[in-house]
Amino acid sequence: MKNETSQILPNWKEISKVLKYKKQDFDKLLEAFLKHKKEIYTEVKKIKKEDRTFQNTFLAIEKSGDDFADRFYQISTFAMTHKDKDFRDLANNFQKESAYKMVDMEHDKDIYRAIVEYKEGNYKKEKLGLDKKYGVGSVKLFEDSYKAYKRMGFDLPSVKQEKLKKNSKELSRLSLDFERNINDYKDFILCSEEEIKGLPENFVKSLEKVKGKYKITLDYPSIGPFLQYADSREKRKELVDKNAKKGGEKNLKILAEMINLRDNNAKLLGYKNHAEFKLENKMAKTEKAVRRFLSDAMKQLKPISLKQRQELNNFAKANLEDYKDINNLEYFDTSYVQEKLKHKKYSYDSAKIKEYFELDHVLKEMFSIFGELFNFSAIVIDEKQKKEKGITLQDKDVKLVELKDKKTKQIVSYLVLDLFPRDGKYGHACSAEFILSRFIGKERVVPINEIICNFQKPNKNMPSLLSLREVETLFHEFGHAIHYMLTNCVYSAQACTNVVRDFVETPSQFMENFLYEEKNLKKIAVHYKTKKFLDKEIIHKIIESKNFMAADMYYYIFVSSLFDIEMHSNQVPLNNNGLDITKYYSGFRKKYTEMEGSKFSLFPAAWGHMAGGYDAGYYSYMWALVYAQDFYSEFKKVENNKNKLKEIGERYRREILEVGGSRDEMTSVKKFLGRNGNDKAFLKEIGAK
Repeated sequence: MKNETSQILPNWKEISKVLKYKKQDFDKLLEAFLKHKKEIYTEVKKIKKEDRTFQNTFLAIEKSGDDFADRFYQISTFAMTHKDKDFRDLANNFQKESAYKMVDMEHDKDIYRAIVEYKEGNYKKEKLGLDKKYGVGSVKLFEDSYKAYKRMGFDLPSVKQEKLKKNSKELSRLSLDFERNINDYKDFILCSEEEIKGLPENFVKSLEKVKGKYKITLDYPSIGPFLQYADSREKRKELVDKNAKKGGEKNLKILAEMINLRDNNAKLLGYKNHAEFKLENKMAKTEKAVRRFLSDAMKQLKPISLKQRQELNNFAKANLEDYKDINNLEYFDTSYVQEKLKHKKYSYDSAKIKEYFELDHVLKEMFSIFGELFNFSAIVIDEKQKKEKGITLQDKDVKLVELKDKKTKQIVSYLVLDLFPRDGKYGHACSAEFILSRFIGKERVVPINEIICNFQKPNKNMPSLLSLREVETLFHEFGHAIHYMLTNCVYSAQACTNVVRDFVETPSQFMENFLYEEKNLKKIAVHYKTKKFLDKEIIHKIIESKNFMAADMYYYIFVSSLFDIEMHSNQVPLNNNGLDITKYYSGFRKKYTEMEGSKFSLFPAAWGHMAGGYDAGYYSYMWALVYAQDFYSEFKKVENNKNKLKEIGERYRREILEVGGSRDEMTSVKKFLGRNGNDKAFLKEIGAK
């Protein structure tokens, strides 16, 4: 944004009110929302066919929920992060009920008829001037929405349409239950002093004690370091076996029901299976293209993966006392042995370098690096300013950051950082909507994004220290966040990460690369006590080790991606309350990876992606990574030329971040690269070529 734009800033007092919602508030909001939508839809239906326009028909429908959208997004985020279980329960129930009732409202044949009447009538006259009159993306938004209505089954006979609608309602309910069961699943192990041998001192200090023993939970900040460093094979096995049951058998039953319903809906709409239905609107377009993409990559990566795992076996047998009589590593050994081999090859202690990644300093430098590249400044709002603005967030530890454009000096967005674990909080890392950017007339609604993570919480003995992997996670989620925050789209439906699913992860995975640049690591890695910079030799070792075991890791993701496609193309049996899914997966995993998992495994009961929009789309991470590495290769070419880097950064912001989904993603790729994308940079990065 080169010129100043009129803006609508967040109403923080209204946001704070949402945190205090009781049942009557949720009920009142839903009632008002449905009433508002119904009134607009009623007026749209009254318009005569010949009088229909883009504004009085399509825009009226498209924007009918805008007055309520922000509160819905806030409720969704607070459902994952609120401290009060009663609030989370009410928020989850609200989401279920609103999703259920919206299916009824959106499956309105008269609204579909209005869209068709406009499409077949005045749209032909207006089309050429729509983007100029209403903003770039107007034509694409209408065309995409028209296709979406058709995919809702309005052309089906009434009996089939009712079946489709009923299935869609049930899917919404089941998806929320599936995710909630994962978040609510809690278990732990207790360890004696002897059983925590090998664990870093700063990690041990952060642990809770129960009856004199150390408590290790299934939350990532707890389970991750334990599996990486704990010498006790027995305790590592116990923890992995508990984690393998996450989500529970009830989630397997739910998953089987979801797969069945998705398949039924796809067939009602005339598709061969759910995969074919879902992929039609992605960059990949077809199941055949995805299978080819996965197959080609797996052929290249499998021999490298097997070689890397054999190296682990050989190393363990030759160098680790407990493994001298063990010929093949087991599922609970991998992280531990990898850490030992990595230390030998690259001569640095992962636990020790954690002391150089103090959270507040990492955040400060991350904002500086990307602020320089994409032309923004970031300021953390202090408690006094929060009080003055009437800002209340979900916990006292939650930070608020204000981003300003360096050219215009205008606020472009806000970022909420909720980075520490709490009971009932979403257990992984994600970037969540809070307020979506859009234009109301000539005014831009300033967006708010939230990053949710679960890093080690600071205490009186220790600040929050991050592992290298956690810093990478932070860079990843910030990649999503700036996709939200720097968008300049007219419509919220095209803003931010409202791009096709197999492009969503491109900006986030692209951002991870910058962590492993020497000049950036020098700034980021500062010891929390001594304030000394990390030794240059260790920085070089970190960069060299970036792709340690990468082919093996990516190979597993490709295998999981193929399993997802198998599940959604009728290849996986769904009998026995979903237990057949785990049985099939065990054989599938062994076939492709030649490695056994836990006999207690209920995978994919804890695979949240299968209820979070990545059904028949898990491949998207790898598909997007190929483009991410291709994008980064352009920056890499000029990494030592500050002016050229700024030019490319501005082009990336303009051609990728600002446009969102307002044009075809392949067009954006070509606009940024100046050519078609390819996989050369990706394969070179992981040593496959």
